[in-house]
Amino acid sequence: MADNEMINILLKNKELLAGDDAIFKGVTKEDSPVLSSYANTPHCRKITIYHLRKTLLVSFIKEQYEEVTEYLRYVLFHAAKNGAPTRRLIGENNKINLDANFILSAPNHDTLRKVVTERIFQQLENEKSTLDLIKKINNKLGLEIPENIIKEALPYLLIRHIFVHSDGKPDKEFKEKYPQFKLDEKKKINLLKLPINDIKDKVKKLIRMIDEKMLEKDFFPKNEIQN
Repeated sequence: MADNEMINILLKNKELLAGDDAIFKGVTKEDSPVLSSYANTPHCRKITIYHLRKTLLVSFIKEQYEEVTEYLRYVLFHAAKNGAPTRRLIGENNKINLDANFILSAPNHDTLRKVVTERIFQQLENEKSTLDLIKKINNKLGLEIPENIIKEALPYLLIRHIFVHSDGKPDKEFKEKYPQFKLDEKKKINLLKLPINDIKDKVKKLIRMIDEKMLEKDFFPKNEIQN
């Protein structure tokens, strides 16, 4: 993650960035009214850069979750397109209503598949459980993803909800279940204590396993593997 590397460089060189009368060179009351009010001290520079790092990490966590969600949509569509059992895919409780005019005017089958799989995905997503979403797609497609791989990736997806809905403050259940997440003085998940590689690698391992299983079943074209 280049942004994180840049933050490390800023931290190492923070005193080279110090202004004569401001926290950083180039900071003025006119252009940077907030920064210009900060004390011109090494500690304040460090805290300011740390805050930037936290902001970037939260943004990364949210973006990663959105990318995984979009990837699961992609998985569902290609499975439907390439031979996933229809009854298993749709299920007994997934009733899909489509307008007759839309069906008759659809230019090709892929258009219909995309709409149907999107409706199925929305129904799964409405349960508001990341674990259930992954497990149900896993079960519907018969991918047989090892449960330990799902469980290892899960907390790094769940923390997105905590930052979006709880301002980074996990509840008691999350803290007990995932003690690897340390808290700061405000009882928020301390991202500065969380290696960025942990956030990326566990989720990437899950995606690669889904790729492999989709390939085994010929649900993915060989030239469309996710990186």
